[in-house]
Amino acid sequence: MKDEERDILRKTILELLAKGFVHYTDLEKKVCATCHSFATTNTFKPQLDYLLRNEFVERASRGIYHITEKGRKYLVLLT
Repeated sequence: MKDEERDILRKTILELLAKGFVHYTDLEKKVCATCHSFATTNTFKPQLDYLLRNEFVERASRGIYHITEKGRKYLVLLT
């Protein structure tokens, strides 16, 4: 995956989470439904894992995710 594609996926995930708490399945469907051909289930999961590992995103409860303050700052950098 190219760096540009990776950044687009991360930005899309963070933008969706910036609107509020989102369930994993809904998040995956919305990201994969974008017009980008590289947005698939197989490319989504590693990017969400990256965002979780680096504390840009937190798991609020089972299957529910939200953006952190650190994630909001990262989103500004990606924009």
